[in-house]
Amino acid sequence: MKQCLMTRVVWLLLGVLAVSVLGRTEGEEGDKKIAPAAAKTAAFGPDTNHITQEADAVPCDAHGIAKDVCVRCNPALAASFKEKGDWCATHDVPESQCTICNQALRELITSRNGRKAAALPRSQRPPSLTCTKDKTKVRLASAALAERAGLSYEAVARRPFSASITCIAEVAYDGNHFVQLSSRVPGVVGEVRADLGAKVRHGDVLAVIDSPELAAAKAELHRATASVDLYAKTLARHANLESIGVTAKRTLEEAENKLAEAKIEEARAVQRLRALGLSDEEVRGVHENSDTSALLHLTTPLDGEIVERNAVIGESVGALRMLFAVADTSLMWALLDLTDPRVQLRAAMPVVLQIEGLDGESFAGRITWVSTKLDPKTRTLKARAEFDNADGLLKANMFGRAAVQLRENEDALVVPKEAVQWDGCCNIVFIKENETTFQPRKVHLGLAKDNFFEVRDGLREGEVVVVDGSFLLKTEILKGEIGAGCCPDDIKKKNQ
Repeated sequence: MKQCLMTRVVWLLLGVLAVSVLGRTEGEEGDKKIAPAAAKTAAFGPDTNHITQEADAVPCDAHGIAKDVCVRCNPALAASFKEKGDWCATHDVPESQCTICNQALRELITSRNGRKAAALPRSQRPPSLTCTKDKTKVRLASAALAERAGLSYEAVARRPFSASITCIAEVAYDGNHFVQLSSRVPGVVGEVRADLGAKVRHGDVLAVIDSPELAAAKAELHRATASVDLYAKTLARHANLESIGVTAKRTLEEAENKLAEAKIEEARAVQRLRALGLSDEEVRGVHENSDTSALLHLTTPLDGEIVERNAVIGESVGALRMLFAVADTSLMWALLDLTDPRVQLRAAMPVVLQIEGLDGESFAGRITWVSTKLDPKTRTLKARAEFDNADGLLKANMFGRAAVQLRENEDALVVPKEAVQWDGCCNIVFIKENETTFQPRKVHLGLAKDNFFEVRDGLREGEVVVVDGSFLLKTEILKGEIGAGCCPDDIKKKNQ
C-alpha cells in the first residue's frame, strides 16, 4: 500500500508545473494598508452607531463580522455600503469588513476566533483570516497525470443530515410533581394514616401531629377576635354619644385606634396559623367552631404515590424533619451530564434513554432545560429531559445513557470527509476548475456524520471537489510554504 501511495506521489510531483501563488503579494501589500477611519475610531462600518464590533454584537461563525451586517452572509447589504463609500473593490467586500486591508479588524477577529478555536475540535475550527492558501492554485501537466495519480471527484450536494450525541443520564422524580412534607411545628406524631407505596390524592391526611404550639396559636387568634368584637362595640357606643354631644371627639378617636390595633393582632394571629400549615379553610374553621385543638393534620398538596416515609407514632418531630415524600411518577426526569460543553443543546430536542439493567427497553423524551453555566466541579454541561413513565419502569436514581438528536434529517450542505485536509491552521478542500487546475478553498465545517462533514461556509452546492488524492494536492501547497514563515507547526518542527 505504501508503494502504491508513493507511486501516486511521484506521478503527481513529476507533472506539477507550479503552485501559483495568486494574490499573495497583493495580500501582503494590503496588510500594510490600514483604513484610516478604522485605525482611528475602531468602528467598522459606515454607520458607527450600528455597524460596530462591540462586545455585545453577535458575530457570524464564518466571518467574525456582526451577523446583521455581514455582506458575505447578506449580499443584499452590499448596495448600502457602496452608497456610503465603504467598499474595497480589490477584494469585493466593504472596506470596513476587509481583513486584508483593515489590520485593526483582522487583529480583532483573529484574537476572538483564536480563543474560540482553542475550545473546538479541529474539524470545526473556523478558517484563519491571515492564511492565504486559498489565493494559490495547483496546476498539473496534463489530465492523464491526474488520472494516473488517482484523483477522484464529487459534487458538493445537499442531503438529509442527522447527528446525535450520547451522554450519561441519571433518572430523577419530576421536580414539578414532587413534594417533601414536614411538620411546621414541633410536636409528637399521634397518628399515621398512609404508608409507602400508597396512592394519595390532593388533600388526603397522611399524619396527625399533636402540637401544644398549635393550640397556643389558635388561642391567640380567639383572643384577638374577642378584642376586635369588644372594641367594635365600644366604638359604636362612643359614636352614638358623640353624635348627641355627650362624648368628646378625642375619646371617639381613641376607640378607633384601639379597634385598629385589635384588627392588626387578629390578622397577625391568622397569618401565624397559616405559617404553621393550616389552610384558609381550616383557619375559618377555627373561627367558626372555636377550635382550640392541638392536632395538626399533615396533608398532601398533590396526587401521587408516597415514595418516602419517616413518620413513626409517638416520635417527637421538629419543623425541619421530612416525614413524607410524595411523587407523581407518571412523568420522570433524566438529568444529563455532557462532557463536551461545546455541543449546542436546545429545548425540545428529541432524546432516547437506555437504562442499565433494562436491556432492550428504550424511552423517548425531549430536552426541557439546558443549563447556562458549567458545573464548577466537573466542568460538564447539565441538561434535563422529560419522559413518560406510565408503565412505571423508570425509577429514581437509575443510571443510563441518553442519545440526544442534534439533527434529524435536516437539509444540509455536506462534503465527503476524504475531501477535507487540515493544513495546520485551516480546513481546506480542492475545487476542480478544469482537468488540470485545482484551487484550495478554506471551509468552515459543522457536525460530522458517517462519511460527511456539514459545511457551514466556504462551498456552494454543485461545486466539484477532489476526494481521493486531496492529500497529494495538499503536499504541493505545503511544499510551497516551507520557509515562508506560515507553514504548519508540525512541518516547522520536522525542519528544525
